[in-house]
Amino acid sequence: MKKLSLTLLISSIFTLTACNDNDDDFVFESNVKVPTLVSFAQLDVETYAAGPNSGAAVKGANGIFPPFRGQPVQGFSGALKNADGTYMVMADNGFGSQDNSADFLLRIYQIKPDFRTKTTGSAKVQVMSFVQLRDPNKLITFDIVNKNTPERLLTGQDFDPESIQRAADGSYWIGEEFGPYLLHFDKDGVLLDAPIFLPNPLQKGKELRSPQNQLNKANINYVEPLVQQSGGFEGMALSKDGKYLYPLLEKPLKNSTKRQLIISQFDLEKKAYTGQYYLFDLNDQATAIGDFQMFDNQSGIIIERDDSENKLSGYKKLIHVKLGESGKAIQREELVDLMKIDNPNALYGQVREGDLGTGSTFAFPFFTIEDVIIENKNTLTVLNDNNFPSSSGRNANKADNNEIIQIRLPKDLY
Repeated sequence: MKKLSLTLLISSIFTLTACNDNDDDFVFESNVKVPTLVSFAQLDVETYAAGPNSGAAVKGANGIFPPFRGQPVQGFSGALKNADGTYMVMADNGFGSQDNSADFLLRIYQIKPDFRTKTTGSAKVQVMSFVQLRDPNKLITFDIVNKNTPERLLTGQDFDPESIQRAADGSYWIGEEFGPYLLHFDKDGVLLDAPIFLPNPLQKGKELRSPQNQLNKANINYVEPLVQQSGGFEGMALSKDGKYLYPLLEKPLKNSTKRQLIISQFDLEKKAYTGQYYLFDLNDQATAIGDFQMFDNQSGIIIERDDSENKLSGYKKLIHVKLGESGKAIQREELVDLMKIDNPNALYGQVREGDLGTGSTFAFPFFTIEDVIIENKNTLTVLNDNNFPSSSGRNANKADNNEIIQIRLPKDLY
């Protein structure tokens, strides 16, 4: 009986159901004068997927307490658009830290939002399937939670996945924060290469590590950590031609005298860093970045934020950037203030007592906003990481849902 249950569980974990629906492209109002909310959807915070119960080392918050029944579908730290109109969303490391997430399985979920627009939509989100990340070929050299199992399912104690891109061959590249590492998985979630460490572009021959680096913890070739805790890879763009990844650190290095973040260039064909790098100047009000996406080989969008939540005075912005000369600061220009989005069609829907920023001026008042998707030349999709169950950005008395918004720009990006 136990063997049968395990077989069913593994089967459900590894199966990714194909989506055959071919939705028409969203039709938006043709002209807007300011950044405007044109679509809204949200996944309920208490959404769970098949898998072992979780949260054994979590205290709980906002009225949600462990053990959680299965695996929470939450904390989206990376997102991709599929050709059929669905999205792949990558769960964060779990419950907020390396030490409390050993029973949280790292997955990429396929979701289908029914966006509420001016004319239609329920604003609900369907969770369709998932890809379970795993290392059955034992490419990871340090100990992981499930090291003695055949499939070696990866957990939030092993890695903190924060950004994701899909290569032309369908494989996934993930920017990870604990190492920080680049992780390469096939379309079914099997690790293809050993974790790739980050060279220090400012000191040739040196490696950049964080205080959470697993090799450092095991005292294997110890390297003084210059990456701040929770300051590893957070955003990672893919050039339009598909040749390069541009992983971006979330925070400045510990020894940095300037508020600058390092963007490194990684050659996908060679699976190696090129040595080229760029610097992103943080705004004085910002503490970190949330994501980085590109719409050509030089230009893109970075999410920049402070650490506030549930405050309309918070700093949450989309920044239009352009790479330039290696080793220099990149160009930056404010694109969208996520705390001041025009909402003429009241797309949030039913407002609960205590909800913030849902009126004619819509706000995205979340602690962590970690996903931006460039849908086309004038439409962006933005998702929050709800830090299940601890964040309460929308409502001070309630755990945040996973919100998905689409913003129409007054000026084309390209």
